[in-house]
Amino acid sequence: MRYAEIELKGAYREIGPQIPGLENLFAEKSFQLDHFFERVHRISRSRRVRRVLVRRFDRFSPPPFAALEEIRSGLQRLTEAGKEVYYYSPEYEQFDCVLASACKHRLIHPMGTVSFLGIAAPGLFFKRFLDKHEIGVEVIRRGRYKSAADSFRAEEHDAYSREQLQYMLDGAVESMREMISKSPITSRASGTIFEEMLDGRVYTAPHAKQTGLVDNLITINELTAGWRKEKVKKHAVKLRGRFGRGPRIAVLVFEGFIIDGDSRHIPWLGQAIGDRSMAKSIRALRENRHVKAVVFRVNSGGGSALASESIQQELALLHKTKPLVISMGPVAGSGGYWISTTGRQVIASPTTITGSIGVVSSFFDISKLLVKYGITIDSIKSGELSDFGSTLRGLTDQERATIDGVVEFLYQGFVQRVATARGMTPDRVHELGEGRVWLGNDAHRHGLVDELGGLHMAINHAKAALKTNKARVSFGPKLSFISNLSPRRSSIEAEWPPTLPLVEFTRELGLRLCGNEQAPGASPLAIARACLTLHGKPFFW
Repeated sequence: MRYAEIELKGAYREIGPQIPGLENLFAEKSFQLDHFFERVHRISRSRRVRRVLVRRFDRFSPPPFAALEEIRSGLQRLTEAGKEVYYYSPEYEQFDCVLASACKHRLIHPMGTVSFLGIAAPGLFFKRFLDKHEIGVEVIRRGRYKSAADSFRAEEHDAYSREQLQYMLDGAVESMREMISKSPITSRASGTIFEEMLDGRVYTAPHAKQTGLVDNLITINELTAGWRKEKVKKHAVKLRGRFGRGPRIAVLVFEGFIIDGDSRHIPWLGQAIGDRSMAKSIRALRENRHVKAVVFRVNSGGGSALASESIQQELALLHKTKPLVISMGPVAGSGGYWISTTGRQVIASPTTITGSIGVVSSFFDISKLLVKYGITIDSIKSGELSDFGSTLRGLTDQERATIDGVVEFLYQGFVQRVATARGMTPDRVHELGEGRVWLGNDAHRHGLVDELGGLHMAINHAKAALKTNKARVSFGPKLSFISNLSPRRSSIEAEWPPTLPLVEFTRELGLRLCGNEQAPGASPLAIARACLTLHGKPFFW
């Protein structure tokens, strides 16, 4: 008999990094959904593997909501394939309770604890900080719920932002409750245990075993040593980047902020996928005669309005030649929803964060800050509005009206795009829009998506479109080893004006942020660069 091991380790990603660079070779290993998906497929079809050890490490940090649903679905498929699935963690937190509920055996360290304290979403607001340093900010948006720039324009969540955040957290906790209720835990543990943990109760390992939350108290070394005595050997699962036989289905992953041009890393925003880079990948699949269908997997909170439209147009061209299924991951909101408005089927997980149909644009005025530090401004212009929207001065009434008109134009275009794609009236889309975020369950109820399910369901839809039960599945886009060795300029070197992470400049000014009390001194240019990161661009965000 053999067993296979699945490691839950590192930050969650849908696929590997998309930005070339040597840093990828030395970066901390992350959890990749594409690797997990292939591993589950190979284990479930192996006759030699009878047991599966799912081992959660300390540095595993999945985002809540849909990412957990996707991982749990994979573990459930292993159980349904007849595998003896063991879930091991030194201690059980919220996501452990969810993932372990799909496994037959739940193991914990003898000194561990079990808790489910719910989900919190702390937010940082910089308005007082900006006011203190005399930095002006104007936010022009469409949608009462469009809260992407609230950190700069407000001191706390307003009523609309608070409403939708509370709705998301409550909905996610309820979804977790439902997933856990489907497991054998409920047949052996009191129905009040979940509520007790939400109220703050923490179970020690012995008590958790008594109540049926876990099956056994054991260390990982004791577990594997016992299996060796039973002559149960470890089976190495080799990943090839593709699996299955039959017509080829390509899973094209879009993960990151949406920007114009080429993909690059932006310090404050992280991985940013450019419309030019993604368009090349989409066209390559359209022109590849071996690829018979495409699943477009989205994990993005949005970004550039123009880039979103460019990507959507390329997907529409692809859909004219091959079956295209949209699979929403943890997040497919704003621009992420815009690029999802095509294809034969749009599928979201019950807790996918989606919707956010709205537009926001932020403008900063750092002129008073610079003068405060002895930096004077003298502009020479050819054309009265040639410095339109400059961070070196505030907006004029004429400029403000112009920007407001552009934001309105983009919002109406967004509404019309969704109305056409979803077969709704613009008025109905506006009711569901105004920047409001929905979980997948309600997005489905309101007609913003077609069906509830994960990536596995999306691939099955692509198979059905090809009238086959089998397919060869591959994930992309993927960087080659040579790409990571090729030199490239960082986003700071490649762009003007340069950017700087927001948290970094707050630290530089000595702001006590997250317990950091270091105050190395103030730098007005650092603040200026940070403000320019988000300045003047209309975002579906």
